[in-house]
Amino acid sequence: MKRYICIIPFLVGLYFVSCDNANDLLNQYIKDGPIIYAAKVDTLETQSGYNRFRVNIYPAEDVNRSHCILSWNISEGVKDSVRIDYIQDNYDNERKCYYYLIEFPSDSEIQGNVPIMAQNVDNFGNKSLIVDGSAYVYGLKYTSFLVNAPINISPQVDKVTFEERIGMLGNIISYEQNNGAFTEEVYTTERSFPLVDAKRGGIVRTKTKYLINETDIDILEVADFTETTIPTNEGIDVMLQLNSTSPFVLDEERLQLLKKIEILSDEFNNPSYFGQYLNSSEEAAIDMEYSSPLLFCYRNAFDKVIDEVKNTQVESGSVAIWLLYNMGFIVKTPSGAFGVDVDHRLASQLEPYLDFICVTHNHVDHANVKLMDAMNSKGKPVLSNFYTKSAQFYSKVPANYTIGNFTIKTDITDHLRDPALPDFVTVFKIDCGPDAGHFTMLNCGDSGFNPIHFTNVEGPIDLAVFRWGAARENDILGTGSGQVQTDYIVLSHLIEQRHKPYPEGQASITQTLKHLPGVKCDNTVIPFWGEKMIWKNGQMS
Repeated sequence: MKRYICIIPFLVGLYFVSCDNANDLLNQYIKDGPIIYAAKVDTLETQSGYNRFRVNIYPAEDVNRSHCILSWNISEGVKDSVRIDYIQDNYDNERKCYYYLIEFPSDSEIQGNVPIMAQNVDNFGNKSLIVDGSAYVYGLKYTSFLVNAPINISPQVDKVTFEERIGMLGNIISYEQNNGAFTEEVYTTERSFPLVDAKRGGIVRTKTKYLINETDIDILEVADFTETTIPTNEGIDVMLQLNSTSPFVLDEERLQLLKKIEILSDEFNNPSYFGQYLNSSEEAAIDMEYSSPLLFCYRNAFDKVIDEVKNTQVESGSVAIWLLYNMGFIVKTPSGAFGVDVDHRLASQLEPYLDFICVTHNHVDHANVKLMDAMNSKGKPVLSNFYTKSAQFYSKVPANYTIGNFTIKTDITDHLRDPALPDFVTVFKIDCGPDAGHFTMLNCGDSGFNPIHFTNVEGPIDLAVFRWGAARENDILGTGSGQVQTDYIVLSHLIEQRHKPYPEGQASITQTLKHLPGVKCDNTVIPFWGEKMIWKNGQMS
C-alpha cells in the first residue's frame, strides 16, 4: 500500500510567511537608514570635593562630536543631568580633557558615592553607548568624623609637634601668651611650630586641614578648634616664690614653700631616674627638667648660682656664699672664690670661676669627679683625702694650707660615727683673708661631729656648715677641746636625690625643721638650693 506525504507546500508556505514578517520588522528600523552611534566617552575621571565633584571627560575621536550628557542619581529612581559642550571654554589644557564642576547646595543630602553616567551626542543627534562611573562627594556627614591632629607640647613650652594623620595637610594654630592674649591664627604645614612666650597653664588652639586624596579639589577642615592646656611646672612657681623670701626669715610663707618642695621631692622619689638624668645629654636633660618640678628646681639653682657667681662684685670686707645643692657651697671674696663639696650635673662648668675646691669625702653626692678633673687640668688645687691627682693638696691626716689670701686648716673624722668608716671625712676650716674681713667658715661634711676629731679646727668661727641639725651635731659647740664657737650655723644636705626619702637615708626638710629648735646657736638658718647669703661686718643677710 502506497502512502503520500502532503505537507510540503504548507511548510514552504510557512517559510515564506515567516520571512516576510521578519523583513517587515527589519524595515521598521532601517527605513530611515542604518543605526548610527556617536563615539562614546573613552575615559571618565572624577575628583572629589566638598558638596561637589569634578568630572574629567576624555572623549574618543569623533569629528562630529557635539556634547556629553552627564547624569547622576540624586535620590532613588530620580536623576539629574547636565550638558557639557565640547568647546574650548570647557577644556583643561593641562589635563588635556574636557571638564565640568557639579555643585550641590550646602544642605544637600547628596554625600558619599554618587553613580554617574556619561553619554556623548554628535552634531546629528546620534547618541553613544553609555559609560558608567562614580564620584565621591564629601559633606557634613563625612567631615563630622574628622578630628584634629593631637599635639605634643615640649616640656620647655617652646614648641608644638603635631602627630601625623593620614591625609593631614596642615594645621591652624593660636596660643595664649604670658600677657593673657592669644596670638593671631597661623596656618602651618610643618610638623612642628615654635611657641614664643607661651603661658604655662594657658591654652593652645589647633584645627587640622585634610587633603584626603591628592586629586581632591577641596581641602577639608575640622569644624571646631581643639584646646590643649599648656603644661605647667610647679617647680617654676615654687622657685620664683622662694627667691622672693629670705632664709633668715622663717615665716609661714617660707615654711609652706619648703614643705611644698619636700612634697615635690617625695613625688619624684626615683634615685635611678635621677641617675639617668645626671648621665643624660643636655637636650634630654632639659626635657626631663621641664617635665619634673623637682629637676627644674635642681637646674634652676645651678643657673642662678653660676650667673650670680660670674656677675656678683663682692665688696671689700664682705663675702658672698651660695648653697648650690646638698652640702655644696661656693664662697666668693673680693680676691677669690672656692667651693666645698660642690656637686651638680653641671658642676664642671663652675671651674673657670673657682680658685680651688675642698672635698670632704669620697661619696658621689659630695665629690664630683668631672669638676675635680677640670680643676686639676687647669692646675687648680683640689683639697681632699682621696683625690691623688692633686698630690700637693692630698692628705689623710690633719693639714694646713695657704692658697692666695685663704688659709685652710683640716682635720680627719669618721663618717657619721660609723665604725666601718673611720678617718673617712676631712673637715675644712677656711679663713678668707684680710680683704674678706677674715670671714671664717667650717664645713663639716658628713662627719660624726665628735670633738676629738676637731682639735685642729677648733676655736671661733663665723659660720659652721652642719648636716641637718641632729642632736649629736651640737657636740662640737662649746669652748672645750675640739669645739667651736660660731655666730651662724647653716643646716644643709636637704633632700639629696640619690637617697631614698626619709627615713631611708634622705635628710628631709620636715626632720630638719624638727631639729632646728635643738640646735645650740641663735642664728641657725636653712637655705635652699641656689640661695645666696652675704656676710659683712659680722652679720649675715
